[in-house]
Amino acid sequence: MRILQINSHFNQGGAARIVAYVHRQLLQDGVESYVAYGRGEIAQESGVYRFDHPWEIYASALLSRLTGLNGWFNRLGTRRLIRYMREIQPDIVHLHAIHGYYLNWPMLFSYLNKQKIPIVWTFHDCHAFVGNCGYYYQCRRWQEGCGRCPDIHGYPKSQFFDFTRWMWKRKREMFTVGGEKVIVTPSDWLTAEAQQSFFGKYTCLTIHNGIDSHTSFYPRDPKGCRQKYGYRESEPMVLGIAVGYSDPRKGAKYMIELARELEGEAKVILIGWDAVNDKLLQGVRNVIPLPAMRDADVLAEYYSMADVFVMTSLAENYATVNLEAMACGTPVVGFDCGGTPEQLTEGRGVCVPTGDQKRLNEAVRAVLRGELPLLDGVRLAERVREENSPKGMAEAYRNIYAQLSTEHTEHL
Repeated sequence: MRILQINSHFNQGGAARIVAYVHRQLLQDGVESYVAYGRGEIAQESGVYRFDHPWEIYASALLSRLTGLNGWFNRLGTRRLIRYMREIQPDIVHLHAIHGYYLNWPMLFSYLNKQKIPIVWTFHDCHAFVGNCGYYYQCRRWQEGCGRCPDIHGYPKSQFFDFTRWMWKRKREMFTVGGEKVIVTPSDWLTAEAQQSFFGKYTCLTIHNGIDSHTSFYPRDPKGCRQKYGYRESEPMVLGIAVGYSDPRKGAKYMIELARELEGEAKVILIGWDAVNDKLLQGVRNVIPLPAMRDADVLAEYYSMADVFVMTSLAENYATVNLEAMACGTPVVGFDCGGTPEQLTEGRGVCVPTGDQKRLNEAVRAVLRGELPLLDGVRLAERVREENSPKGMAEAYRNIYAQLSTEHTEHL
């Protein structure tokens, strides 16, 4: 059985790490596995191929912003991808995030549908079944065909035109024909949403994200980590990931306001800080902004030394950063949006109403003071290790691949 995964990135970011985990586990299990991706660094791993060039991404992004059409450009890169598929002849194509200005959807799906290649499609957000956006917050227009988009200037951004209704119709036409398909999402929340979309005709199921909790994200000695990086052992510490803080979806203002509230009580460390957001820190004295960390061991040490990890996203699916923090023994406080409540059950953390600053501040304080019946670090890490292993995730996907392959053979 020959598997090809397609995603925007490889091993960079949440969904991209899931792709890498599945690929590596398949190879370890003796399955012929390949990955094709469009953006990011060139990976030096077996069976991994980047088919786009950076200038093609920039050109596609510019055209998308000017025209309002996302996914209708970048023919050169998509032509290389199709040529690659012809070379390796995959038995199953496993799609992940297809947005990100790196694909021409009509070209890709014309090939997949004509070849009737069975598809497993993992939704890491809502983009596949709406007109354009990645997350629709409270908007339900996608159930009727989109149009008059209230977030036309959000990602993927349109500068002038609203083609969301037209794109919704074209997506439905392209995405729901061809060979057999199975839709997978990491959260029960998104699975239920997918079942209400035009993908409801297919099997829609949940496979929770897995993370490497054995060699990367596991508890380190908090005292030793603090000494290593020059932090006081007794000082309460709040940790957050600041990647993407220019996007209102990430809820940066709530984290910054939390920091103001905790001034004199705790340090707030934000990893993945971009200088473009420095204006957010005006008047805030207890935030330590740090650049992105590609070394998983360093990131795990920061997770381990923190007293609480805070996720302020206003829309999320099943965030791997939450899993990483908990795998290092650190509880999470987050807004009750998307799949986050599924992650923080049974003493793993605390969910508060989305956008409720007061409740967020109270929950973080309660965790810092030890006032809540949360799992201790050892048991918390054990839960994640048991329930979110890459091996278990890859095995679940392998079962789907085998079932799809059998059904495809029977239909020939």
